[in-house]
Amino acid sequence: MYAAVKPLSKYLQLKSVRIYDVVFTLHSKCTVVILLTCSFLLSAKQYFGEPIQCMGDDKYSEFVNSFCWTMGTYIYNVYDIQDRIPHGNKLLSTQTGEPSPYIAEAITTEVAGGTEKIYLRYYQWVIMLLLLQSVIFYFPSFLWKMWEGQRLKQLCAEVGDALVPEGTYVERLKLLIKYFSTDYKDIHYCYMVKCLTCEVLNFIISIINILLLNVFLNGYWTKYVEALMAVPIYDWDNWNRITSRVFPKISKCDYFYFGPGGSQTKRDVLCILPLNILNEKIFAFLWCWFIIMAVISGLNLLYRLFLMASKTFRLKMISTQLRPMSTRHVLMALENISFGDWFLLFKVSVNINPMLFRDLIQELYEQRKLRNNLTSV
Repeated sequence: MYAAVKPLSKYLQLKSVRIYDVVFTLHSKCTVVILLTCSFLLSAKQYFGEPIQCMGDDKYSEFVNSFCWTMGTYIYNVYDIQDRIPHGNKLLSTQTGEPSPYIAEAITTEVAGGTEKIYLRYYQWVIMLLLLQSVIFYFPSFLWKMWEGQRLKQLCAEVGDALVPEGTYVERLKLLIKYFSTDYKDIHYCYMVKCLTCEVLNFIISIINILLLNVFLNGYWTKYVEALMAVPIYDWDNWNRITSRVFPKISKCDYFYFGPGGSQTKRDVLCILPLNILNEKIFAFLWCWFIIMAVISGLNLLYRLFLMASKTFRLKMISTQLRPMSTRHVLMALENISFGDWFLLFKVSVNINPMLFRDLIQELYEQRKLRNNLTSV
């Protein structure tokens, strides 16, 4: 199992130059690895067995398994007949007027007005759904990597370690001074806009995946709220009752066979769905994870808006990395800096040696001071 998912660990390794912040990494890297790992787990038959096992004659067992997996299985919604009234296609409780409570059950017989067939349409698509979600979550990361164009790597390569060779230190310092002394406001503005676009995509994708799972699993989000609330209090009966509505472990399947005279006979069999034991836990984790991703992506966008509105706070974030350099020197060095310039400068600050960054700001301060002196004369 570890050998199957080991290649994914390389995707999470920290690079020498980091173009993603923490939120971006969680959304477009950690989530992709989680989804791919889940798909590998569900496809590993040697660990969890066949996806479906149906009762039947030994001679036709393989046929029955293949038929039921291909054509689909179903469970019954068993209603309390004494506590229901018909209302269109729904069954309403006589006491509350709400949809009548039911239990998901496969080991029962069909009763007119008391049971309703619910066909299981999702389990053949779970692995493909997880793979699709991993591609969707990876898309902003791929897009930002293309748009970023290795700009940070060109500025910060070889100077991210605590100890930097003197020749490299001096050469890279000159390059950074020259770069940030030149007016690239338009380029840096586009750089910032592209990154924010990818962060907005992260938030939108989180919401889309929540809606997608709710449709795919037929009310999954609302049902799993109650199921997850049962976990902290160890109410496993309630957990099993609720999760069995979404991921039943036992279902039924109808198939037909023909006699020598061509007559048709209908038979039904019970089928075990072993992977649903794993599915219910995987999707319980994904339920929490997608909610967390949506929340932190939304908060990250609010944080970006705050940074855009507050120049003082942006400069404070730079000055905290430059102690014991005085705040006045930092403010003078970055006096006319735009949000796009600051955005790239801050990304540089977290990717290079702190001493090198302090020397860079000091040189920018000296240039600004000299320029002001010449202007005053």
